[in-house]
Amino acid sequence: MEELDGRLRKTPRQARSRSTVEAILEAAERVLRNEGYHAASTNRVARVAGFSVGSLYQYFDDKRAVVGALLDQALRAEAEHLGRLLDGLARVESGVARERLVRSTLAERRGKAHLLRILDVHAGELGYEAPLRHALRVQAPALADPMHRFAAAQLAGVFRGAFDEGLAVVARFLHAVSYALAVDAPDHLEEDAVAARVSAALAGLDATAAKPGTLAAELHAGWQAGGGAAYADAAARARRIRDTRSALVRSIELAPPVLEPTVFVVAAIGEVVAELRDDPPKRLSQPLGYRAALRLLEACLPPAH
Repeated sequence: MEELDGRLRKTPRQARSRSTVEAILEAAERVLRNEGYHAASTNRVARVAGFSVGSLYQYFDDKRAVVGALLDQALRAEAEHLGRLLDGLARVESGVARERLVRSTLAERRGKAHLLRILDVHAGELGYEAPLRHALRVQAPALADPMHRFAAAQLAGVFRGAFDEGLAVVARFLHAVSYALAVDAPDHLEEDAVAARVSAALAGLDATAAKPGTLAAELHAGWQAGGGAAYADAAARARRIRDTRSALVRSIELAPPVLEPTVFVVAAIGEVVAELRDDPPKRLSQPLGYRAALRLLEACLPPAH
């Protein structure tokens, strides 16, 4: 319960109190999943949990506190699960390890899509900053060390001289593309196609070098120069996806089954480049981060470009 202290009026010390808080959060999750955010009043959540609303108010100030605690708890649980997966994949063959990481990350996010959509739409009301960045920061403490160990085992030779910057770019890329797939993806976009494109991009890093004058370089330069805010809201992310589609259609001849997942994955790199521009990771080189993002972008685009 310690990780919920910032959302609780008081910390439950006894087993019965902890059980009450857990029951309230479980009830909130059921109401949000089945009835939506607007139906999740404190009265409704307390009723589903089997308590009086007064019992709820012993621990939570209002609906926002309940929903915020549930969201952060779900994000931390996801990070802890992925952290265990990362440690288990450190000694697995590289191609298999990267693909399992991609598919597991997408599956984790898909299972929380209803909560992530609430976070995306109601972040301001819940007192959060940009929702995508908030999710990243909630999960970072649990994921930082496992991701570093995984990268040291599976990506150490990829970003020579810029290991930490490359790791930051790959981690943010997986975060951005999995979040967007859960929140933004149209029904016709197949998760398997996105997973295959992301896995191919990570595999392609081994043989990819940044090249000037390519479509990747043009897209990267536009994002770096200020094409859209970092980790923006849904409307701005949709605009980035439209702009990415237009750029790819002008420059590459791709069939729709290849074009759509490529657009989606490439646009997620735009989010990463924008974050490197607007909020570069502390103690890391921004130019080296940009270079790692450009290499990833080259690897994401089909060889035909």
